[in-house]
Amino acid sequence: MALLDNQDLIVRLERCRDLPTPPGVAEQIIGLSTDPTSNISVLAEVVSLDPALTVKVLRMANSPMYARHAKVESLEQAVMMFGWNGTLNLALSFSLVSKIDPVSKNGLDYNFFWKRSISAAVAAKHLAKVVGIDSKKEDLFLPGLLQDVGMLALDKAVPELYSEISDDQHQHKVVQQIEHEKLGVDHASVGAWLLERWNLPQRIIDLVAISHHEERYKKVGNTTPAENCIETSNVIADCICSDEGKKDYHYAAQVCENLLGMDENAFLENLGAIVDEIQETAAIFELDVGDPRLLNCIAEQAKELLLLRSMETLKTAEELHQEAEYLESKAKKLEDSAKMDALTKIYNRGYLEISIEREFELSNKGDYPLAVVMVDLDHFKNINDTYGHDCGDEVLKYSVGLLKTCIRDTDLIFRYGGEEFVILLPHSGLEGALSLSERIIKSFNENKFDHTQNQSLAITASAGVAVHGEGNLYESCSGLLKAADESMYDAKQNGRNQYKVYQQQSPMQVAAG
Repeated sequence: MALLDNQDLIVRLERCRDLPTPPGVAEQIIGLSTDPTSNISVLAEVVSLDPALTVKVLRMANSPMYARHAKVESLEQAVMMFGWNGTLNLALSFSLVSKIDPVSKNGLDYNFFWKRSISAAVAAKHLAKVVGIDSKKEDLFLPGLLQDVGMLALDKAVPELYSEISDDQHQHKVVQQIEHEKLGVDHASVGAWLLERWNLPQRIIDLVAISHHEERYKKVGNTTPAENCIETSNVIADCICSDEGKKDYHYAAQVCENLLGMDENAFLENLGAIVDEIQETAAIFELDVGDPRLLNCIAEQAKELLLLRSMETLKTAEELHQEAEYLESKAKKLEDSAKMDALTKIYNRGYLEISIEREFELSNKGDYPLAVVMVDLDHFKNINDTYGHDCGDEVLKYSVGLLKTCIRDTDLIFRYGGEEFVILLPHSGLEGALSLSERIIKSFNENKFDHTQNQSLAITASAGVAVHGEGNLYESCSGLLKAADESMYDAKQNGRNQYKVYQQQSPMQVAAG
């Protein structure tokens, strides 16, 4: 429903005696905007009639947002800098904000209203520069500032409207929905009606009318850059001003992409810049926009939340690729955790069964040897019984550390169970397996486990070796593993602290520590 279709609302608005009206200086400025004979000098003269307004225009001209090398000393310089439309828009903005009653006598939260209005104005001006209409960026400040002005009129004409939704006023989409349900129109339409009564230029009225219709591009398809900036500024103002937990950064990023062709990184970068400019501008307008620390967190918060978007909502191939990489990395971590022994951080027995079967098949296909060394810590039960299981756990981790110093980069080490470990040596025959076993026995004999500051424990190990290939062929990988186990058991039976190699006939002792 258009505003003209709701005659009851029009009557209430027209009969309302305290609708917001532009102050005297603003009326003169509006008059100049429609006077074809007026010029910049006349505009500067009108602005100078209000000392407070003059100060604010000069403060804006010298603010960091314009980064001028030389200070703007006079109103004439500022007017030349901003141009006719820019000065007119800024002067009207300062005048309206300073004169419109900031205290709600009904239900509207005026503090939040002005915080959101200044956020939308700054966003519109900033976006104008981003999309390449820099010469008109001040032109968009005023329609950005006034895009919610219809709420001021509705608060006066329909006092019960906002008082009934005090808890939802910070959620602009909810406000619009309730306005439509109760009145058949939203405050953007009412705002355009009000500004027409103020005799503002038609371009400003038109921008305010479409300011809350960011989905319009899907139907219209030929929107102007200025319209796109105003519509996007409305969505960004929601991001900045909505309550925590209800800021829809994902939707804002989509709108920026659809209307301005801005990717996610550009959205985050510009959101941070807009937040900085809001604080500078609010200080000039003498408006309270809340805790600066909370504002400064907005861009970082947006970045974190956007990273959590589901893959279904990603729009570009690059984003899909990034999300796929993230999920793949997560899946790999889960897969790795299923492979690893929680205590010693080496592969577990389950992954040994998979690995030895794979390596056994590759050995057969490639016709190269595969060696297995099984290692068992000597008298480990005595360590647990004497010093406790916590000490036993530390001994296991210490032993894994020694084993890792002995193996090659291509070797694989597994915890088989308890104090038993298995090492797979792909492409290694008997010579390589014996050399490794020698290093293992020697390493355990040359090092001691520091149990306490004053007590060290001598830990030894027994090992068994079996090789598939080089004349010794096994029917299965389980047979190869069993052979290494039998050799290790034989080393235990023959005094421990030694290794033995399995021959197809019987285990043969090779060396002892």
